[in-house]
Amino acid sequence: MADVTLVTFPPSLDCELSRLLLGHYAVSYVERPHALIFSSFATLAMAGTPLFPLVHGPSVRLTSVRAIVDHYEALALPARKLIPADSGGAEVEADWPAFRSTLATHVAVFAYAQLLPHADLMAGPLSRGAPAFEVRAVRSAYFFFSGILSLMLGITAKRSDDALAATRRAVEAVDERLAGGRRYLVGDRISLSDLAFAVAIGPLVLPEGYGGALPPEDAMPAEMRAAIGEMREHPAADLARRIYRDERAGALGRTDGGQR
Repeated sequence: MADVTLVTFPPSLDCELSRLLLGHYAVSYVERPHALIFSSFATLAMAGTPLFPLVHGPSVRLTSVRAIVDHYEALALPARKLIPADSGGAEVEADWPAFRSTLATHVAVFAYAQLLPHADLMAGPLSRGAPAFEVRAVRSAYFFFSGILSLMLGITAKRSDDALAATRRAVEAVDERLAGGRRYLVGDRISLSDLAFAVAIGPLVLPEGYGGALPPEDAMPAEMRAAIGEMREHPAADLARRIYRDERAGALGRTDGGQR
């Protein structure tokens, strides 16, 4: 039996971060993916909130990725904690908005700008693992769902270009922090900084084990593939790959989706 249910929108970076967090904290979960809009209906029905990701169980209701961190960090053994108790804690807290919000938004804007115009590529990822009627809804009204995402992110050609430039600067800054052979961004073991960065850059590195819903790399538009090739050349990409390799090995989640 799973400890909790995780309600997600499959491509969401916050939802992907929640998967890694639950895995890190050794929480067994069953994931219930939903398409956009339907995800909010599901979380409203389960917990009275339109927000996702939602972690819901007999004694827990967590309605944001930060709530997941705060809840399980307080319960974690010292060796599993992601926020250092020493001065490194302040550095991690500074990294949290920089990676989880700012960088993740830049990556999402650029990636969606490249991918959303291609219904044949994205109808599947936008509803991957969702109940069958949601899959049909996304396929039959794809440009409605993609239009909502575009509006939410304010996607324009200029904003996409600016987002890629900002992503380059952020990745270069991480390269500098890793200079000299450092394995982690803060201290000598994994922290919330490493997880937040690995997930934020995930769509442009595609590390093995990346769980966000995306089309196959070889089917992506040329500009997206070029950006992925560029990002993979950075030392920061090696960090993302290593975090995924180490963290996915102990994941305790499964997906309950597709046929409900």
